[in-house]
Amino acid sequence: MKEITRKLFGKRLLLACVFLTIMSQAWSQDKMMDILKAELQREKKAFDTCKLAPYYVSYRIEDTKKQVIETKFGALTTSQENHKRIFTPNVRVGSYQFDNFHPVEKGNGGGTASTEISFDDNAKAIQQTIWNAIDKSYWAGVAALGAAKASQSVAVSAEDKSPDFSKVKAEKYFEPALNENLTQFDRAKWEVQLRKYSALFLRDKHIIDGTANIIYETTRKYFIDTDGSEIAENRTAARIMISGSVTADDGMKLPLYLSYFSFTPEGLADEKTIEKDMQQLVDKLIRLRTAPIVQPYAGPALLLGSASGVFFHEIFGHRVEGQRMRNSTDGQTFKKKVGENVLPKTFSVYMDPSAKSYKGQDLNGYYHIDDQGVRGERVTVVENGILKNFLMTRTPLEGFPSSNGHARAEAGKDVSSRQSNLIVETSDLKTDDELRKLLIAEIKAQGKEYGYIFASVTGGVTMITTNQPNAFNVTPIEVYRVYVDGRPDEMVRGVDLVGTPLSMFSKILYAGGKSEIFTGSCGAESGWVPVTAISPSILVRQVEVQRKKMSQDLPPILERPAINPMNNN
Repeated sequence: MKEITRKLFGKRLLLACVFLTIMSQAWSQDKMMDILKAELQREKKAFDTCKLAPYYVSYRIEDTKKQVIETKFGALTTSQENHKRIFTPNVRVGSYQFDNFHPVEKGNGGGTASTEISFDDNAKAIQQTIWNAIDKSYWAGVAALGAAKASQSVAVSAEDKSPDFSKVKAEKYFEPALNENLTQFDRAKWEVQLRKYSALFLRDKHIIDGTANIIYETTRKYFIDTDGSEIAENRTAARIMISGSVTADDGMKLPLYLSYFSFTPEGLADEKTIEKDMQQLVDKLIRLRTAPIVQPYAGPALLLGSASGVFFHEIFGHRVEGQRMRNSTDGQTFKKKVGENVLPKTFSVYMDPSAKSYKGQDLNGYYHIDDQGVRGERVTVVENGILKNFLMTRTPLEGFPSSNGHARAEAGKDVSSRQSNLIVETSDLKTDDELRKLLIAEIKAQGKEYGYIFASVTGGVTMITTNQPNAFNVTPIEVYRVYVDGRPDEMVRGVDLVGTPLSMFSKILYAGGKSEIFTGSCGAESGWVPVTAISPSILVRQVEVQRKKMSQDLPPILERPAINPMNNN
């Protein structure tokens, strides 16, 4: 037995040695990583002679090629390729306990001087650019540290005494450079295809805007730091966006959207699927133009899966992003509610950047390593209705000292806690028919004539700071009024869904139906990052609906030119 164990151990050791050798060879073939490592080592030695040396430095590079094609009513309007390499440094001066990123009332300190770098792997040119950015970041950091200390001496002692930065295990992760199959993009093919899609909007004269576009991004990300992390990771993302809009007689512009996501253009929905979806979209736009305007309302509503996903992202997800809670200006809705019920006991919510797909569909919030060099972890935020955790960066929070890999940022921005793949689950899954019956029963119980079904939501705004009401305003674009007397559902327009998060969550009753995926990009203080939200439909005892602000634009005085969509020359 001992002999067998010894042989197995030796085999595992041999495999590990082979893997490390392969990885070392791969690194040696990556010129950019060699340049970064050499410059970081040089700067670290130079900083060691400074009286106020940085205790931590990191380099982050996003090398992104973006293909963009857009068409409008069958005509090509944009076809271009952009290539950028953005260098984002992080220079921390002071100590892990208190540094230049210490939150102060008028901001978060810092001192990042991001910049573009050359494409040609010219070591001298790149090192010069990095040196200049690091020098600027260092002096900005010194100034920010002084300002933070001055602010601390005249301000009330902070409630959260956590350190400003946490230590993590150095991460070594390498992916080979993208092969040609993933970087190639058939521009001519997609120009033809997108023309066909947007030409379908010519079928009705009332459609005033009809576009179809594709964006395909390939990104190679590098990260190294003085802790010893060395990371090279790739990302590819293809997305088709289709939008059409009509104008009601009172001037209200009414848009509807379709979106398709995959890691590669080849994985996107096929032509028949998209054309079928577009025909349904056109039919809805025609109905929406003459739909009645919603009246102010408070009562029961059903949010279908896609709308529910956006609802959870906007209203809940942003309030569990931990780093922001260090700032005294944050509303800190859930900071003191760990261990308490914040949702019905049948609900669980988790964030999982390691989830690459869901029921065969690629997920936009997928990644291996976050933008601080920490491996992305699945985080159970709510379990059986009880709040358990927050999305953490290397900035600790009282009771949450460690990162769970949710430091994210747009190229050129400082990181912050951000969502990845948000997934809502329930242990008491109702069918679609059951949810509808429960909705009508709740409408009757409240003595209402009707309730609402929110089928599609485009996004929204959530206020999370203390100098504003801690409220939200979500923008539904496909909404139906459901009558208790059996009348057919009626499409309505001009809807804003408003409220406060704690009140709204306390009124969630059931969940069910098919879980749907919402793919998008989320904007916040660290820029735009790719995200996904997955949720079943949810039934809410009471939502508040208000009329959207009326447009001051007059409807078109002339009809759109008559065009035969089959002969669009």
